[in-house]
Amino acid sequence: MTNKKKDNQVIKKILLAAGRSNRFGKKNKLSVILNGKPIINNILDTLLKIFDPSELIIVVGYEQKTIKNLINNEKIKILENVNYKRGVGTSISLAIKNLETDIKGAMIIPADMPYITSIDLINLQKKFFEYNCEKVIIPQHNSRTGNPVILPRIYFNTLKSLKDDFGAKSLIRDKDIITFNTGVGTIIDIDTRDELVNKNKLLI
Repeated sequence: MTNKKKDNQVIKKILLAAGRSNRFGKKNKLSVILNGKPIINNILDTLLKIFDPSELIIVVGYEQKTIKNLINNEKIKILENVNYKRGVGTSISLAIKNLETDIKGAMIIPADMPYITSIDLINLQKKFFEYNCEKVIIPQHNSRTGNPVILPRIYFNTLKSLKDDFGAKSLIRDKDIITFNTGVGTIIDIDTRDELVNKNKLLI
């Protein structure tokens, strides 16, 4: 019989929460209230509904004390990215370098995507297992690719070398990609205050 908890543990969920959110304004966008709670807690609460806290890694950087206070869960591993000003690549690299040796995949999740649903997260993980943890799983909605992306272990060395403001998608071989149809939440992030207002109205 398959041990569901053990299967889940081979995929780490990496929540990227280190950025400065320059386009949003002076306040850290992850701490801005949306649906009655900080933006980061929208996606974090969704993750914790379906995954054990030990499956999560959160990378902090900018205003890390504020973000840590919002996380408030001692079972979640938190990494401090001192190079966060150089870009998202440094956060991904740091997280991958801190994975256990038996991890088969990493789900990379931007913390500014509050509308990702638990159903999509579960289905993306199922798709990764369906391909024996060997393919890159990318969500897609109305022909637009989004996040989170699940990357197999074969890409870990590449991810460790990431730096500056480069993510992982540009390094993925086309033959390794499997796209999966998901809800609109996988293509909606919050970069500006206008987006926060307009996209929230759209989904109410």
